[in-house]
Amino acid sequence: MKNPARIMATKRLPGWPAILATTALLLLSGGPLRSQQRHPAVEVYGLTGAYHFGNRSNILKGGEWNPQAGAGVLLPLGSGWAVLTDVATSRLQVGEGLHGPHTDHPYSNFYRENPEVRNEDVTTQRLIAVLPSIIRLWRRNRFSFYLGGGLGWEHQRQRIRYRPVDERAQPDGSSLLVRAEEFANRRDSVSATPLLFRTGLLVSLTPRLVLRGGYSHILGYLDTPASRSFDMGIGVRF
Repeated sequence: MKNPARIMATKRLPGWPAILATTALLLLSGGPLRSQQRHPAVEVYGLTGAYHFGNRSNILKGGEWNPQAGAGVLLPLGSGWAVLTDVATSRLQVGEGLHGPHTDHPYSNFYRENPEVRNEDVTTQRLIAVLPSIIRLWRRNRFSFYLGGGLGWEHQRQRIRYRPVDERAQPDGSSLLVRAEEFANRRDSVSATPLLFRTGLLVSLTPRLVLRGGYSHILGYLDTPASRSFDMGIGVRF
């Protein structure tokens, strides 16, 4: 069931990284052939895209696509291999407190039983990810396709601003859920060391500039949803 209280930071990501990379490849393929991608070089990227929060413990929120920003570097290991490392950060904010509206807990029960009361609880979450990997490159004159994997690091920090809800006994033996007037704050964090698998495309725009588009599948535990990342950026060859 879709969570009606969740405030999505962004709509579900379409396939625009692949579309842009393909478009650039088609536009450039008609020009004079160059062979920048045939020659290994250090490449440094500025990146944007979207990050899907996964690999979470039960104290953290997740499950939505959110804007991300970051940077990356490619260090060649010969002509066909390289180390590709990205650092990314993303922010998630949802209109929920300690528990979502569909969990069996006094916080959730209070708002279900009192639909006219506005839930002003807010959870703000920041993710930092370091994603190093060894990749195999299939180089052509104008573009390179890559595929690889590695062991990454994800750290999620969370701040919850909420009004506590208590169950109070009444004289007739019944109970009543009562919400506090003042807000409380709670902070949590969790880290994971996930396996990551990635694939993508590098397209030479000029002898120095490179367009990059890629996808990363970041798997922490087999029994929890994986994080995912689409990235798009411009790089400089050195």
